[in-house]
Amino acid sequence: MAVRSTAGRTGTDLPPGRKALAEAIADLYKYLAVRTLAEASKLLALEGWCKNPSEISRYRSGRRKPPIGFVIALHKLAAEQAAPGAVPFSSAELRALHAAAEATFCQNCGPVLRENQRLRSENSRLLARQPSMKSPQPASTEGSNPAALTRRAPLPVPREAGDRQRKARDVAAAQQLATTAASLRVSGQIGHAVALIQDTSASLSPLESAAAIALLRGGQDDLADTAIGINGRSRAEGDVMRIAVELHALGLPDDAGAILRAALAHVPAQT
Repeated sequence: MAVRSTAGRTGTDLPPGRKALAEAIADLYKYLAVRTLAEASKLLALEGWCKNPSEISRYRSGRRKPPIGFVIALHKLAAEQAAPGAVPFSSAELRALHAAAEATFCQNCGPVLRENQRLRSENSRLLARQPSMKSPQPASTEGSNPAALTRRAPLPVPREAGDRQRKARDVAAAQQLATTAASLRVSGQIGHAVALIQDTSASLSPLESAAAIALLRGGQDDLADTAIGINGRSRAEGDVMRIAVELHALGLPDDAGAILRAALAHVPAQT
């Protein structure tokens, strides 16, 4: 049965966290093998979610934030209807996206956009100075210090590739992204952190993206997993392959495999 495309249904004026959740819901809907929202409504009713088609439409477009139970039920139905391993989201990823989605329109858009712009400006400044930069000094305190969270341990690289640890830490954009995202996460602004990663992912090189993931893996596993999912789903195939190679060289073979699986799961099924 042909599945009606949902491309372009999410609103362009949505705050970033809400937009990411709406896009995930739209992706899940494609796997239901239904032609209309009315058919989707009947399937969801079997899972205990009696929603009329117009309400499902608002969830899918991001005009309303659905309950987490609805998202999990939709994921369950999508997984049952799709081929094994085809659904590009785990329930844990969907819970993180739901937690990061803003409850109201654009309440946090201004701060996120300002933070993103500040990050871009800072990245440009640091990259211009990069040849003379020295590796960051260890933080004197840890605890809730976000810089300490991303520098708590050296990058997990194999012994023969030790020079890559220095190379990764010299990537200013990766260090800045990891530190800023960790700062937002520690302060409870997980929606801002996810939006920041999503907004900057396309502007980073494969090495920078891999280095940022490795730095986040040093103390912010949930953000590292989020960065893997975002890069796997949104980057070009060649970039994903290069990020995977860099992650493997940095001693993160599990993450290299995870980003490849995320990219593969997002490839549309051939009809």
